[in-house]
Amino acid sequence: MSDESGSPTFIIADFSDDDAANENWPEIEFRSPEDEAWYGVDVWELCDSLVVTFNGFSFEYDEVYSPEDFKNSDELKEFEERFRACSVQMQDTECATLAQGTKVCATCPSVAGEVKFYDAIVVNVSREKHGVDEEGNEVCGCDYKLYWNQGPFVNQVTSAKVGDICLVQEDKRMKPKVVTFLKEARRQLLGEAPQGKETEWQKILRKVTSAVRDHNLDPSVPENQG
Repeated sequence: MSDESGSPTFIIADFSDDDAANENWPEIEFRSPEDEAWYGVDVWELCDSLVVTFNGFSFEYDEVYSPEDFKNSDELKEFEERFRACSVQMQDTECATLAQGTKVCATCPSVAGEVKFYDAIVVNVSREKHGVDEEGNEVCGCDYKLYWNQGPFVNQVTSAKVGDICLVQEDKRMKPKVVTFLKEARRQLLGEAPQGKETEWQKILRKVTSAVRDHNLDPSVPENQG
């Protein structure tokens, strides 16, 4: 993808230098390339690489990405779009917010009993009168038809209840570590010179990163989100 001048076009998540000191960043989730499911994650830096750590899983499942992994701007944009603010569990009182065309993140039916989250689109809502539980809390009995964008039922429609659905957040802010990595990958794609001379310590870290990528990663994917 290029602009009219022929230069690569990039979409970099919202971030400003003034925000660097603000630690009130949204928790993030990541769509793993292994199975296209969404997982709650944390990120940290290893030299100029980005390490994605899956919440609730051991370090063997960590994924390490280098700026050199991306061959063009489309690949970098696709990687950026794998990050977003964590989706939030839908509550029984929020069912009115869903309508035909609403994008959600939901648990997909699985014969293996796995609980994984994939993106889907609401295609129909069958409204039912809400009840109350023993504690007086509102209980939604509505039925939602979901068209799956990913997962084992991709391009198919299945039914879901409120407990299966998470609401995708509009918060476009991204953690500074992710933004810094995207900027470095963009710099390398454009062939721009690095800022400052590489120190001996940075050279050592680069070698450590390479060793981790080559010898210390399990390519298997986590079985579920939690």
